[in-house]
Amino acid sequence: MRILRTALVAAAALPLLAACGSGSPGGTASSAGTPAYGGTITFATSAEPTCLDPSYQGDDSQDVVGAQYLDRLVSVYSGGGYGPWLATSWTISSDGLTYTFHLKQGVKFTDGTTFDAAAVRADISHWLAPATQSGNIGAALTGVLKSVSTPSPYTIVLHLSTADSWLLMDLANPAAGIQSPKALARGDAANCQSPVGTGPFKVERWVHGSEVILVRNDNYDSPPPQATHTGKAYAAEVIWKFIPEGATRFAALQDGEVGVVNDIPPEDMKTAKSTSTFSVIDAEMPGVPQQLDLNTTRAPFSNLDVRKAFLYAADVQEALKSAFFGAYATPRGVLSPTTPDYTSSVANAYPFDLAKASQLLDAAGWTARNAQGYRTKDGKELTAVLPVYSRSQTGVETETEALYEQLQATEKQAGINLEIAPGDDTTVDQDETTYNYNLYVDYWTVNTPYALDYVYGSSGAKATPGEYHNDVSGIQDPRIDQLLQEGLDTTSTALQQKYYAQAQQEISSDAVSLQLYIYPVQLAENTGKVRGLRLDWSEPIPVLYDAWVPGA
Repeated sequence: MRILRTALVAAAALPLLAACGSGSPGGTASSAGTPAYGGTITFATSAEPTCLDPSYQGDDSQDVVGAQYLDRLVSVYSGGGYGPWLATSWTISSDGLTYTFHLKQGVKFTDGTTFDAAAVRADISHWLAPATQSGNIGAALTGVLKSVSTPSPYTIVLHLSTADSWLLMDLANPAAGIQSPKALARGDAANCQSPVGTGPFKVERWVHGSEVILVRNDNYDSPPPQATHTGKAYAAEVIWKFIPEGATRFAALQDGEVGVVNDIPPEDMKTAKSTSTFSVIDAEMPGVPQQLDLNTTRAPFSNLDVRKAFLYAADVQEALKSAFFGAYATPRGVLSPTTPDYTSSVANAYPFDLAKASQLLDAAGWTARNAQGYRTKDGKELTAVLPVYSRSQTGVETETEALYEQLQATEKQAGINLEIAPGDDTTVDQDETTYNYNLYVDYWTVNTPYALDYVYGSSGAKATPGEYHNDVSGIQDPRIDQLLQEGLDTTSTALQQKYYAQAQQEISSDAVSLQLYIYPVQLAENTGKVRGLRLDWSEPIPVLYDAWVPGA
């Protein structure tokens, strides 16, 4: 989430995210034929969100479904730059501390409430409220936003305490979807069940464990400029179905039981791309890749040499190729290559090298081995515990388990006992709040290099109101903090590139994370059931507003 330009509806230089597949140039699936109104789109995904309000705590599954019924102030073009949406225009002061947004008039929330500056102000208060525990938009504004003023009913001004070169991207992120203040007043429990927005669909009901039913907002006429039509959505209804098991999900697409699947199983990607009646979108998420963070606050990873040894002993490339059938991209640094200001200078900082790992462990004093072949020091075994949630988080749990097991094998060759520890979700969550782990699964999918601050900034070592630590490695490196702040403060594109490249190099030198794969966006639509699927380029995520049902 997070660029600052002193122009009206300013254009930032953002990269085109990779998209490919049958009939899907530029992140748009097949649109052949004449769009028709009516019909039902059944969208199958792997993970059920814990809340339908994407700003509450926050996770990718909330963003994806929330984008179907919550519009935002700012939109993002695929080739780079920002566009209007619920904000028709904006200006930025020369010092970068004041953003004035002029809002679209005549828009209503689906509960009849008027969209205006007061509504946006209520949303900002909700994002920043401790009870919301927002790890996305709330975290982005904390310490940056000083105050809010509403000089007229359709003008809202954000006054910042420090310049923020990624504020517009924050406001374009799905987590910043604008909700009805009347609905927000019901409280988080009710709002998690059925948020109310101004978007093309509205939540009719959530059948927990099964599906969310969305129905069309027939009064809708506020699409972003990236949309391919205006007015109401084509589809009359969307069934957002949860099918955690990948093979079952893909079979439902093949059988025509669902029209679109998210999270194509890796073993089925080649089949999906070669099926003439399927249209595939295959893109890479920006931000921080899927990775294992090494807990620097406790042994053994409080020692830099041990952390580096762990990274050298992990043969990620071969493990990923084997476990994920070549469908997922190998990580190439501490940021995804699709992220603005990514540098390739640290793309291969820790290649698989058991000899190097052994030298580092010897230097750290782990010279003896026990009967199982694991290194020991002062009678203690060199063990790294990785807690694993029982709930589906990625939809590729089987493949991920195989990936962990292959990493476990190469770590053992170096003498490190990588202990995979499945646990109940409550225990894993509680252990995270107290840094009671050696390794922790992490990722942060936002389209700015400031994602690095969420994952590695010292401020993230302090628990949120819900006691979650964004900085789960516990690293507190003043040089990282300084570089990230300098990148945030400057309006110079060249300086941003410089500071963020140096920050990535510093993070890599600290050896606090093992990147596993670039978080993918992989969808397939059965063109006999659905056409016109496209991506929202703020993250990117699928958008069903322009999608339509053939023969409806």
